[in-house]
Amino acid sequence: MRSSKGFWLAVAAIMCILAGLFLASGTLVALSLPLVVYLGISAFLLDENEAALEVERSISDTRVMADDTVEVKVTVRNKGPNVELLEVEDCLPEYLELKEGTNCALMSLDAGEEQSFSYTLKCNLRGRYKLDRMELTAMDTGRLHQALIVFNQCSEFSVVARIEPTKGLNIAPRKTRNWVGQIKSKRVGIGTEFFGLRDYVTGDELRKINWKASARRDILLTNEFEAECSGDATLILDARLEANVGPIQNCAVEHGVRAASTMASKILKDKNRVGLIVLRDIIDEVYPAFGKRQFYKLSEHLLDVKPLGLLPFENVGWMVTSYFPLESQIIVISTLIDREIVITIGDLCARGYDVVVLSPSPIRLESQMLGDSRGKTVSARILGFERDNLINELGRYARIVDWNTDDPLAKALKGVDASRSRR
Repeated sequence: MRSSKGFWLAVAAIMCILAGLFLASGTLVALSLPLVVYLGISAFLLDENEAALEVERSISDTRVMADDTVEVKVTVRNKGPNVELLEVEDCLPEYLELKEGTNCALMSLDAGEEQSFSYTLKCNLRGRYKLDRMELTAMDTGRLHQALIVFNQCSEFSVVARIEPTKGLNIAPRKTRNWVGQIKSKRVGIGTEFFGLRDYVTGDELRKINWKASARRDILLTNEFEAECSGDATLILDARLEANVGPIQNCAVEHGVRAASTMASKILKDKNRVGLIVLRDIIDEVYPAFGKRQFYKLSEHLLDVKPLGLLPFENVGWMVTSYFPLESQIIVISTLIDREIVITIGDLCARGYDVVVLSPSPIRLESQMLGDSRGKTVSARILGFERDNLINELGRYARIVDWNTDDPLAKALKGVDASRSRR
């Protein structure tokens, strides 16, 4: 295939010949001869059918968090004759930022030779990414002819939501079960906090005998400890189209996924069970379970969440009451644009569920997309009054947090104490 440089040289040669014939000028025709000879000789310098190249791409990690980096290494091997000039371009998907190096390279390969180049990608947005198409353009020394070779070697990696620091984040199920955990249950059991004394009975461990109290009372007394148990928490993420506000890299659903991942990590580390419900074009649910395996399962479900669908929020209420334990703490993550959510949350609270609502502020997210203007300020104030009324109404049923997404999640949830009575 002729390159753009060869094309324009051929055009120049043809124009010289036509101009010479039209003007009956042998000088112009003779001027085209060096170009014709040069193009003819260069046609034999590159045989497109003889190019035999092998390409290998490797990535440093197949699973990273948002805002982390992935290093990509590309190796090209020449299994055929010499290639005077080779241009390699590794095509990148959208939303990946080239942080270091370059995804393009120029090289010259002798027979049997291999060369490598690498670059670093910054992963700004959660999701699944594929590096597949790679274009290799083999050219002769004069860049007059080229052969395009396309490799479709798929390399996949996942970018999960970033987990924020959880220091100071104090959110846990208020109602506990008889499983060992880290929530103080105000009853005797396995724990570390002193609860009271009782008479010694045969079989009590010697290390639990309170020798000072026994000496004062002249009978053996055994220490009792406050049981530390675990509970159930269910995260409900509102990922419907009507609940989403903002550009794709800074939208309410992205902040909601980040909050869900952070809270799930924290609650699971405290030895509680965590479940998940995602409302979008379908209802995706994960039943509560313990441990790291459950966190990976939740992360996989959150990985593919995109703003989709217009399902009524009342479907979530039916799902919770039908399949999730009554003792669960329900954590709803929603912008609260849909006012019907108040009815569903009120119904869940009436049934005995402990409900916490974390609401990314849609006003702040939308304001960031608009320029400064008087109309914007007035509109924001009106919407702010409506949102305050909605939050006050919800506050009669559940604990609600109006989250400015510019603030860390731990700061927003500061003071949300699971042991505090419901308002």
